[in-house]
Amino acid sequence: MNPDILVVAEHMKGELSDITLEMLACGRELADATSSGLTCVTLTNNASPFKSLPLTVNQSIIIENPALESFNPETYSKILSHLIKELSPRLVLLGHTGIGMDIAGALSISLGAPVIGNCVNIKVEDKKLLFSSKLYGGKLTAQSEIEEGLSIGLLMPGSYPKEGGMRNDVPQVDIKSSPVSLDGIKIQFKELLEPEVGDIDITKNPVLIGAGRGVQNANNIKTLEELATLLGGAVCATRPVIDQGWLPRTRQVGRSGMIVKPRLYMALGVSGAPEHVEGMKDSDLIIAVNTDPSAPIFEVAHYGATIDMQDLIPILTEKIKELKGGA
Repeated sequence: MNPDILVVAEHMKGELSDITLEMLACGRELADATSSGLTCVTLTNNASPFKSLPLTVNQSIIIENPALESFNPETYSKILSHLIKELSPRLVLLGHTGIGMDIAGALSISLGAPVIGNCVNIKVEDKKLLFSSKLYGGKLTAQSEIEEGLSIGLLMPGSYPKEGGMRNDVPQVDIKSSPVSLDGIKIQFKELLEPEVGDIDITKNPVLIGAGRGVQNANNIKTLEELATLLGGAVCATRPVIDQGWLPRTRQVGRSGMIVKPRLYMALGVSGAPEHVEGMKDSDLIIAVNTDPSAPIFEVAHYGATIDMQDLIPILTEKIKELKGGA
């Protein structure tokens, strides 16, 4: 059965990424609503870690080739272009990630298909694909409508529950070699540079205080550090704060930084840009403080306050000290 929906898997070190499971959850909803087929395509040099996964798909296709040991936009685009032409899906789902954005343009040109980015929701109405995309840091929602033909959607991380990408049994798995020659590939992978942990590994802290633009200056970081110490945690930050040099890059949370899942994430002066939210959305408890009541951070926060963090922090710090017996 040719799929109407095809998901391109992302993986590292033998494990599927969360965005892959989220794309499968999205694809499953669409497939069930339209009685369509859902297929997941995984490109790898070793099929073993992926061939027994209980994915919520009708078919799992694994392309296995030594040249696919690491992600390469040229090899991915070449293989996927051939495969998509062969399978003729209506919708191809990629993650709105570094990998997805790296290959979406090439696939669009090769296949003559539109690319819809920043997608947070995709549905079908009257046989039309409707894409909802968050723009301008999440402050604007754009609606795109595709009546027919192939579309390529870039799904924002955190848009669908990853649990929806799994089921109880293993689907049909088809392991294939590359359908095209990979000789003469110009882009060559050299090495994966892992970020250094530095003085604090924020991925292991149960409590994180996230500093955004609202922190205003480097001196105010010290007040956040005092609060974090009282709570038994550490201070992390959004990219603009890191770019100012107020904290080391090892403290950056987001798509280009660290993915964290603490018990408590307190976002102070954080607007909630998708790039940052991607890195902290799975925290057990999220508390947001921002003077802008329409800030996107409140969409993912469990609790929020629209007050100036500079007024709140001293009061909160003193209250915690009082509760801890003047520590």
